Amino acid sequence: MAQLLGHPGCMESLRADLRDLQAAIADVSSRAGAVRAPSWKFPDRVSCELDMAALLEQYRHCPGDPEVSQHGHVVLLELLIDR
Repeated sequence: MAQLLGHPGCMESLRADLRDLQAAIADVSSRAGAVRAPSWKFPDRVSCELDMAALLEQYRHCPGDPEVSQHGHVVLLELLIDR
């Protein structure tokens, strides 16, 4: 499994899952109201106020730097937990 850490296909799949999950959260929040709870990943911020589009743009595969890609992969997994 460690060989998949930072793999572009895995990261893009995670990014798609996060976009889908964020859309579902937005749909439910529009009807029931936002839940104002601290973010697990960013405890100093409220989870419903995270800019997921900016975070998804920031944490993506970096072809020339495997360490940056691996870090981004871990952060995407953490954002999945946060959601």
